[in-house]
Amino acid sequence: MITLTDQQAKTLHHLLTRILLNESYRISDVEDALVWTSPENRQILCPFDSVWSRNLAQEIVRELRNQPE
Repeated sequence: MITLTDQQAKTLHHLLTRILLNESYRISDVEDALVWTSPENRQILCPFDSVWSRNLAQEIVRELRNQPE
């Protein structure tokens, strides 16, 4: 079970809504959501985790933008 703070839940809700409506959103929100919803629900402990999260978030955004409508 993942426990989010109120602010995290609001940010995640707005992010997912924007993605579903094809509206603009911040990559940093995607990165945060990936960390918050990770299986361990852990904080970033080393710089490589941050780079991995950012790269994964950018890849997700690229794939979403390249999907045929």
